[in-house]
Amino acid sequence: MAIVIKSKVLIVDPETPPIQQGVVVVEGKQVLAAGEPGKVEVPPESTVLDCSEETVMPGLIDSHLHITANNAFRVPLFEHYTIDTPTAVMRGVTTMRSDLASGVTTARTLGDRLDLELRFREAIERGEIVGPRLVICIRALRPSHGTAKLLAYPADGPDEVRLRIRENFALGAHVVKLFVSNVQNGETFLDYIQGDLTGVPSYSKGEIVAAVEQAKFLGMRVATHAIGGPAMRWAMEAGVDSVEHANLMEEQDLEYFERYGTYLSDPNLHLFFDDEIGFPSFETWKYDWWRAKVLDARERTARFLPEVVKRTGKVCLAGDSTHAFLWREAKYLVQLGCSTKAALLAVTKNSAQLLGLGDKIGTLEPGKYADIISVAGNPLEDITALRNVKLVMKEGRQYDLRD
Repeated sequence: MAIVIKSKVLIVDPETPPIQQGVVVVEGKQVLAAGEPGKVEVPPESTVLDCSEETVMPGLIDSHLHITANNAFRVPLFEHYTIDTPTAVMRGVTTMRSDLASGVTTARTLGDRLDLELRFREAIERGEIVGPRLVICIRALRPSHGTAKLLAYPADGPDEVRLRIRENFALGAHVVKLFVSNVQNGETFLDYIQGDLTGVPSYSKGEIVAAVEQAKFLGMRVATHAIGGPAMRWAMEAGVDSVEHANLMEEQDLEYFERYGTYLSDPNLHLFFDDEIGFPSFETWKYDWWRAKVLDARERTARFLPEVVKRTGKVCLAGDSTHAFLWREAKYLVQLGCSTKAALLAVTKNSAQLLGLGDKIGTLEPGKYADIISVAGNPLEDITALRNVKLVMKEGRQYDLRD
């Protein structure tokens, strides 16, 4: 039986004008039709979902998250990856549910312990737990002296990098995640943050080129953790699909994003601009040298990120290790001077295209998956309406995730 969703405002595609009192028809897992009332043929005996006081739009897409890390637990980053695996898995189940409840119907996961991403994807697909559709990397890769030792797996030299990518592919990975900037000189958390927020390369240009060549040969996409510096430019030259974070951008980097058409994903705006849940709320804020790093990255992000949006439009937003708050990322993008349309694209259509799923998700066109949410208010007028999610539908199935 078909499902008919009525709206106050219908956003089929953030790049097209919204439709007043628009209607979406869902049949099975797909959108059958979407458009103006009276112009959309409604099958007889359809089930009606009345969202006529809400805005109906495509499901949100998180371009970069980590399943078992969640800043809501208010513990240091390392602690997320040193707790026992059963506790991590239970937390992951909670975060996946909260992400879906917040309207995120698809997420790209870019690193976790063991093969946990794979197991979560399988459990969600079997219906054993609820969560977004997952696009997974399985094992993020770093050089032995690179950052994120508790999150990523070591792979040194072009040959070993190629081998690890092949192994991930054989396990079922969709995407390659490389940590190409930031090094860690020591084992402690302090060593980690001393090496964080820098433009220091970790992988060499040759290793990055080898990784991208291997990934493309296998039909995989490549995401690179790159805060800034030469490695970020090497990655774009090599043909990576996305640069993650880029918070230490320079003027010259704008030309690279424009020339190579690289997506900028997960600028982590809440960490830099939100005093409640961002860096100012962390214990590390007590270090003068750390605050100076953060403030420098904040200034550069505020200066250059809107320029990337203006020049390429290829920006995607993400929660990273903060779950169910994608609306905050959208809010800060707008506060930096970008339009609400640009913010909506950054959490829907842009990310769908980055993930290689533009023909399946990101807009409510006929034939695409019925990944649909409704929100109280109109995000084109006030982007924070994205926090008030009422309806969550993934592949035509409605989820009631109220506590």
